[in-house]
Amino acid sequence: MGNEIIIGERLRQARLKKNISIDELQQKTKIQKRYLEAIEKGDFEALPGAYYIRTFIRQYAQVVGEKGDFLVDVYDGKASFEPEGRRSQPETVQGSRKALHEEKSRVKKTKDYLPVVLLGIIAFMIVGVIAYVAWQDRHSDPVIGQTASSLEVDGSVTTEQESSTEQKSTETSSSEEDPMKIAMEDSTQSQATIKVTNAKEPLELEITGKNDRAWVGVSVNGDYTLQETLQPGQTENTIIPEGTENFVVTLGASANVDVKVNDKKVNFDDPNYELLQKNLNFDVTYRD
Repeated sequence: MGNEIIIGERLRQARLKKNISIDELQQKTKIQKRYLEAIEKGDFEALPGAYYIRTFIRQYAQVVGEKGDFLVDVYDGKASFEPEGRRSQPETVQGSRKALHEEKSRVKKTKDYLPVVLLGIIAFMIVGVIAYVAWQDRHSDPVIGQTASSLEVDGSVTTEQESSTEQKSTETSSSEEDPMKIAMEDSTQSQATIKVTNAKEPLELEITGKNDRAWVGVSVNGDYTLQETLQPGQTENTIIPEGTENFVVTLGASANVDVKVNDKKVNFDDPNYELLQKNLNFDVTYRD
């Protein structure tokens, strides 16, 4: 039906939260262990038939505290994990029609007079330049008559200009913002802590599938902002709400996924562990 992997992952996460092992689940549900593992992998074709698929989903969900009927409806295509979209708010028109008309009239009149004003300013500037050049010609001294004191003044002005230029260059380099940094602080087989420092809002995640399909989920304060089964080459983007300092990216098959934060790649590969299902716990600090 297309949602098998999401259903299996949701049930598996619920089991892990309740700290129930597969063997304990087998005892409580009376379902064979190999069928329980197939459900968690989304491999519903390994189950005996459609009737058993729905029955097993309900039994599994009852033990781990999930809504079995809802998950069966999702499997049958009668329900969906996707949240309903919010309606956009209508734009409010400020002011009356008369006020808008008067405002447009004023703008139009200003545009009509603008070329005349610009021409007047240009003509005034031309006359001023001509007058200044003529005044310079009448009061200029011969080149031979330059004294040592005037040369010294020219030199001091040049030195001051160079000093000012160097100071501006230093201020510019010191005012450049430090780049955002991403580092994996600790890692286990199923968990990793990703530290993001000097981040700039808004924080955008870009998740791309590779090699084979993989389920991904982005959770902020316990609510999913993204749930998707990615195919190789498929990219999904999501914006993290402003001010969010902690969020979780769950990867069903981490070897098949690349993750970027604000176009910067997140390296969560740990040579000590195989790239399987993994939760990336992000800890974010923002620029002042």
